[in-house]
Amino acid sequence: MKIVIFLENNRAGGLDAFCINLIQSWPNQTDEFILFCNESHPGLRYIENSKLTNLKIMPHNIPLSWEISWINSIKNNILKKIFLNIVRFILLPYQYNRVKALLKNTNSNNLISLNGGYPGGNTTRMANIAWKSLDKGKSIHAIHGHPSKSTSMLKMLIEKYITKKLFDSATNIVTVSNSCIESIKKVPGYDKSYKIDLIYNGINCNPPLKTAKKLKIRDYVDIPKNSSVLLMLGTYDPNKGHSFLFEAMKKVVKDFPDCHLIICGDGNEKEKYAVRQLLEQIPFLEKNVHLLDYIEGGSTFMSEADMVLIGSQENESFGLTAIEAMNNSIPIVSTDVGGLKEVIENSVVGYCCDKNSPEIFADKIIYLLKNPRIRKDMGDKGKLHVQNNFDSYRMSIEYQKLLMK
Repeated sequence: MKIVIFLENNRAGGLDAFCINLIQSWPNQTDEFILFCNESHPGLRYIENSKLTNLKIMPHNIPLSWEISWINSIKNNILKKIFLNIVRFILLPYQYNRVKALLKNTNSNNLISLNGGYPGGNTTRMANIAWKSLDKGKSIHAIHGHPSKSTSMLKMLIEKYITKKLFDSATNIVTVSNSCIESIKKVPGYDKSYKIDLIYNGINCNPPLKTAKKLKIRDYVDIPKNSSVLLMLGTYDPNKGHSFLFEAMKKVVKDFPDCHLIICGDGNEKEKYAVRQLLEQIPFLEKNVHLLDYIEGGSTFMSEADMVLIGSQENESFGLTAIEAMNNSIPIVSTDVGGLKEVIENSVVGYCCDKNSPEIFADKIIYLLKNPRIRKDMGDKGKLHVQNNFDSYRMSIEYQKLLMK
């Protein structure tokens, strides 16, 4: 079997890890994969470094609206959004033809198109529509995030048309949580006759190879050897709840003044600047909170963390970081947003807290810092929970079954 994966992304992180886990755990290792992706995607290097022998990466330079420099230079956010939407739809016919030309020359009859959040990347949706027109065979459109809302009637009408075309073209629409399914049902163009398949994300639960490079937190941050370490792995997107975490940390450091929060993730300069500004407004926290850029292999930091924090405020469809933490036997303190409640067994492998209460969130952190035995017990139960429910081999089998139906 030869399988095409189509991806459009501007952030390194979850979707890259998904690609690697899917291919590494694919039941038939003689099957071949081709990945088409925008050449500007910062996560391509991460995928390349995984050295998957059955994967061929094909970067493309199809123009994308969010990459156009003169639009990004517009200072007025409202005006910027207007031009972004106009150009986004103007580019559609050209993108469709370019995507179709790429796919036409592939010797494959299976497609998996990956979308971070709906409507997401235009090229990922065009891939399924073009695949159908080429009569190539089975195609999956996998949605990994909650949909964004249409802000204008014109945009809603266009999106309604594309959504209907997409859902009619793809053999299967897949998403990663029940929370995500319910949100997709509200997208303009969705019809109740459409079926959405649920496949939870998964990770490789086997022990990492001894040759794999293991990163050390203290190589990046100067903190005392015996300090408590809290870790947040995620983008600098405003929805990730940095302000919420800082509010919680104000209470935590009163009880544990030598506790350190490490934040590591991808983001544009505007997003990172906004988070730095938030931190600077709480001067006494600056010695306890450390902001790092995205680091390839940063998930290995978990081996040194006392717990992993997830402060998401909305649009958290699954929570890959949560299962990575559990696989490393690390307890989690998280908000109760979206799919996180489906992934995290509350009070068993960690805590899911009200997203509007940084005080309760802080209390759970403090409780776990005071009780190392409970941290260990939650970590052990988390490891078992991942092995039973979120193993990447199980995930890959489910995708394979859809393509082989």
